[in-house]
Amino acid sequence: MKAIKTVGWGLYLTCSWTWCIGMFLPIILMDRYGWLGFVIFSVPNVLGCAAFGYVLKTPERSKALVEKYKTAISLFALVTIAFHIFFIAMLSLVYINDFSFLISAWLPFCILALCACVAFVPTKIWPILAAGLWCFSIIAGLSLLPFNTVPPGNLPWQDAVWLLPITTFGFFLSPYLDPTFHRALQSSPSKHSFGVFGITFLVMIGVTTTYIGIAQDGYDNTLFVSSALLGLHLLLQSMFTISVHMKEGIRIVSRKRKKLFVGFLALFCVVAVAVAHRFGGISPSGNWLDGQQDDYLRFFVFYGLVFPGIVAVFMFTNKKFTPLRTTLFAFALLFSMPLLEIGYLQGSAWLTVMPVILLITWAFASRP
Repeated sequence: MKAIKTVGWGLYLTCSWTWCIGMFLPIILMDRYGWLGFVIFSVPNVLGCAAFGYVLKTPERSKALVEKYKTAISLFALVTIAFHIFFIAMLSLVYINDFSFLISAWLPFCILALCACVAFVPTKIWPILAAGLWCFSIIAGLSLLPFNTVPPGNLPWQDAVWLLPITTFGFFLSPYLDPTFHRALQSSPSKHSFGVFGITFLVMIGVTTTYIGIAQDGYDNTLFVSSALLGLHLLLQSMFTISVHMKEGIRIVSRKRKKLFVGFLALFCVVAVAVAHRFGGISPSGNWLDGQQDDYLRFFVFYGLVFPGIVAVFMFTNKKFTPLRTTLFAFALLFSMPLLEIGYLQGSAWLTVMPVILLITWAFASRP
């Protein structure tokens, strides 16, 4: 029974971490850098996240971190939910582009409401739901075989190497602010759930590579409609992530702040849907790698800079959010954001290394 529960919580981690990142970012990176793009995404992702359970080791250490950094962890949940609402809004523009703009604008909020209902499912049921969902996603991936040819990449391979420090920085540190990772460590009978996660999540992002050819061909009205399984994979995995982050995000905040959490959640999601619709639909070229892709990539400022920066500068150094330190951290972010914008979107990938050097140097310099 202990082994079954361990596997169940490992699959819970896999589905809670199968974000719109794992379901789409490898497509972008492989289009740019070929298989090297998949490597710089998957290796630090799997190793960094699986290491979480073996670094913290005990539920008690996890509970202590959650109590001390509950504000940052709840913010992580809010941003993650908003990111998925943006992703769903982006997809809805594809599905119903010839229908009503209002439908594509309201559909994400209907899904958000449904996820809020699912969030009330008891904690012990989540590993069971995750096991079923993981199996479904694997079937969806198998239905897309034979495997599509991966392009050699249209950007220099050196750019991919320059991106490795910030992807490693993000994937190794961001999980410490993910409330679902703490839930798994606190509820699983063994830390080896994270070892199970490492294997099952690698399989999951392997599913993403099966539809790289579809994404490269660009969007049209038949994309995803021709494969209901793929559409359900994207939708159900997103809904699972939204629901568990909503459940755990609300759980960790104090009773007085639950309404505040819900209020910020609504605000963040409204902004996310508005950003997804600011192009008014798909770009004139009809390719979904144009249009909203830049805004999609801009969300990674949170997972490559803000959240891992919080872990490095505050959690790693065991420092409090004092006014001075918080102000200095904000200035460091403002300095770094333009570098990421130019690095990610304008082809100067080497600039993305500088914020990582800055934050890591600061963290080690101030660590006791």
